[in-house]
Order: sequence, then C-alpha cells, then structure tokens
Amino acid sequence: MTNKRWTISLILLFFLFLYVLFHFVITTKKIEQTVEQLQQTTQLAKPLPHFVLISQEFDNPYWRKVEQGAKEAAKHYRVNVEYIGPLRTSMDEQMKLLEKAIASRVDGIIVQSLNDARFTPLINKAIGRNIPVITIDTDAPMSRRLAYVGTNNFEAGQLLGKAVASRVAGKKKIGVIIGSDTSENQQLRLQGFQSIISQHPSLTVVAVAASNISRIQASIQAEKMLRTYPDISVMVGTSALDAIGILMATKNLDRSDVQIFGFDDVKETLQAIEQGKIVATVIQKPYDMGFSAVKLMVEHLSGKQIEKEHFTATEIVDKTNVELEGVK
Repeated sequence: MTNKRWTISLILLFFLFLYVLFHFVITTKKIEQTVEQLQQTTQLAKPLPHFVLISQEFDNPYWRKVEQGAKEAAKHYRVNVEYIGPLRTSMDEQMKLLEKAIASRVDGIIVQSLNDARFTPLINKAIGRNIPVITIDTDAPMSRRLAYVGTNNFEAGQLLGKAVASRVAGKKKIGVIIGSDTSENQQLRLQGFQSIISQHPSLTVVAVAASNISRIQASIQAEKMLRTYPDISVMVGTSALDAIGILMATKNLDRSDVQIFGFDDVKETLQAIEQGKIVATVIQKPYDMGFSAVKLMVEHLSGKQIEKEHFTATEIVDKTNVELEGVK
C-alpha cells in the first residue's frame, strides 16, 4: 500500500512538474513577444532624419516646385524635410534661417547661397558641427559644402542669349531685368547672356536693372527702362517673375512691338507664350533639384560618395513646344 501511494505521489509530482514547465515555456514566449514588440515600437518611434530646405522666397512659384521635389523624395527615402524661407527675398533673413538650422543641429541642410563670400562662413560652420550642407540653385564653391545641385547658370544665360539671337532680326537694342544685382546666380546668367550677345554686332544690351524677385518691381523697372530708352525693342528677364513684369510694363506703355524673353516655367509665362505675347523662356528643373538634393543627402548619410556638382537640365520653350509643358 505504501509503494502504491509513493507511486501515485511520483505521478502527481511528475504531472505537476509538466504543468509548471508548460506555464514557464508559455510565459517565456509571451515575455519574448512583448520584448520584440517593444523593440519594434522603439524603432518605429525613432525620429526620421530631419533636413531643412531654405528657399530664397517662401511662396515663390519656382521654390514651391523645389519644395515639391524635396517632399516627394522625403516620402521615398523616409526622411523629414522642413521647408522654410523669407516671406520676401532677403539675404539677411536667409542667413538667419541658416544660423537657426545650425543651432537646431538638424541632420542636413539644403540652402541657396546668394553670395559666396557671406554664406561660406556659415556653411563651413555647419560642416564643422558635422551637419552636411548641399547648396541648391546657387552655389558656394569656395565653401566646404558637400555638393551643388542646380542649373549651370552661366550656360543657362548663354542659352537665353542664343534664344534671343536666333529669334530676332535686324539691329536691336536690348533691356535686361535680372532678379537681383547681389545674387551670384543672376550675375552668372547675365554674364552668360552677354557673352553670346557680344558675338552679334547687331545686338546691344543698353540697360540692366534688378527686380528683387518681384513682378511688380520687374514691371516698374521695365517701364522706367522703356521710357528712358524708347528704342529698346527686345527685353529679357533672368528670373521667374521678370517676363510677366515686363509684359505688364509693355501693356501700360502700349508697346506691342517689344519682343520679350523670360526665364522659368511660371504658368503665366507659358500662357503668354501660347498667346504670342512672350517669345520664349529658358526653363529649369526645380522639381528635379529638390528631389536630387534630398536623394544626395540621404546617400551621403548612408556612407556613399557623392559628386561635387550635380547640374540639372535647362531648355528653351517657345510657341512650338509650349503645350508639352502642360499649359492647358
């Protein structure tokens, strides 16, 4: 009887052991699952790399296209792109925003450099704090920036000069409205333009004025220029809103004889080309600039070597191909 009880006791103990072991295994699995879920939650909660894109003017149509490209790249590469800029074109305000981005220790800065001498110290300051900087639209070649993404502005100016030289006939005097007389990209476009015009003795640039990236100022400056030099019959704008401003001025003065050439693919410019009021425009690829700048920044942070210069395309749009730009 005693042996039978002992055997029963052992059997009970064995089943008790199995029960405890089973619950131990189940509990261990649950703990492992909980730990794995916590790790995944932690990974998901980890903030995305934070890039700042500093524009020349916050609501400028051209810069909004740069923003669109950058934001699309941000979705694709899983980063956060913050788009900022002055309400009105201001180099001082841009520099303040660059200082703020550096102080915030963001993961990357994409910025237009309106003046190499002024922006270079700030760009170098960011690099010194291990914040990578890519210049966009306008370069700071003397700085330690990682790369430049944008138009080759001298060549774009030459393309504009060729557009004028091939589309006007006879002896012509030309007035030029540039976006800014302190911006290096505008100066490079002007230099490129003049390098082509100087090869044509029948064409002469008689006046240059700045619009400060404003269609109203472009109109005011163009009207003043046409009053001062009434023999001007060709007018050229080198920034996005200049051609529209020039068109406003010619309407005010009832000067339908003035041939107008512009820069960029602002909707109003393309519509005016379609209507025959503007002859042609040089278009850039601001969307591609924004997308490429973010892509290159991501590649740099992942350890890849990136090229120092990444030039985006430019082309001439006139009445023969304006519909391809989606005006309608």
